[in-house]
Amino acid sequence: MKRVRPKAYTARFTSRGVAGFSLACVLAAFIFMSLTSSPSQGGELPAAEYTLQLNRAISPASGGTILAASDGLFTRAGLSVRVVAGSGDADAIGAVAVDENTIGIASAAAFLKARSEGLAIVAFAGCYAASPVEFFTLPDTTLLRPSDLEGKRIGYKRGPELSVVLYEFVAKNSLAQSKLLPIESEDPLQDLLDRRIDVLLGRLDIEGQELARRNIGYKTLSPASYGVRAAGPVYFVQERTLGKRRSLEKFVIATAAGWNAAYADYERTIPIIANSIDTPLSRPLIARLMDAQRGFLRPYGTRFGELDERRIHVLHAQLLQRRLLQETVDLTRAVNYDILKEAYRSEANNLSRDER
Repeated sequence: MKRVRPKAYTARFTSRGVAGFSLACVLAAFIFMSLTSSPSQGGELPAAEYTLQLNRAISPASGGTILAASDGLFTRAGLSVRVVAGSGDADAIGAVAVDENTIGIASAAAFLKARSEGLAIVAFAGCYAASPVEFFTLPDTTLLRPSDLEGKRIGYKRGPELSVVLYEFVAKNSLAQSKLLPIESEDPLQDLLDRRIDVLLGRLDIEGQELARRNIGYKTLSPASYGVRAAGPVYFVQERTLGKRRSLEKFVIATAAGWNAAYADYERTIPIIANSIDTPLSRPLIARLMDAQRGFLRPYGTRFGELDERRIHVLHAQLLQRRLLQETVDLTRAVNYDILKEAYRSEANNLSRDER
């Protein structure tokens, strides 16, 4: 019988072993490179970084954002959010225009005006579901009904938001425009205190807060009580930012959860808000302001962030009628409702309707 020499077999074994060893080395190197090049431990993706550019100072009106940050809700959602104070709508619009990682807050009127001027920006959620604009007077001025505005000097900051509210209020309540004295001003609050105007048309979360901070008594007349259902301020981004829509959904969900937390336990949350706002306010005053804004933030039967499509359309028509828009805005492209819908669907508990 002819013996089979082991040499060839040994050679084949050695060749396979070398090949297997080489493959193992390649796989090991690949795994090592993957781990060492990972941006964070545990294979987690880096946080999506955003700047939230406000159109006002950081105040109790930002309570939901403050709690979302302090409670780690943004972090858990894979987001890093930096909040920057502003002094008007122009600050937010300008910041968003130059940075696709910036989320802005501006009045719906200023947003539509910027869109009509060619800026590729898109609103995707409401900051307040209803407008916080109100008429303010000092205690010794009579303002009980719409007709009391006739013959009075009405001051307001220059811009489309307040002028539209004023003239819609006039139209809905059949006031004589000839008897009104509207005055655009850079500082209508100081004008009110100096008696250069009789009535201030402003916002509860700005002028109302400042009057309360100074412990100045005042009275208000709500446009909403007399038929003016104005759109509230909106969150908006560049069009190209919609490519990261899942991150925007997470932003809405985390902010909604932050507002839920803010109102859940004032003993815990008011101190956090007090330590985070720009202008020092007493804790009892912060609690009062939080209570006052709740009706604008989530009116009965609505959800946080909700955009009222009808109000947006009405506002657009009013701006066109008053020639405050350069061009007609294609609202199907200017406002995205799908981000909210998906956020509502995926996180029903945080965005549930408030029926209290």
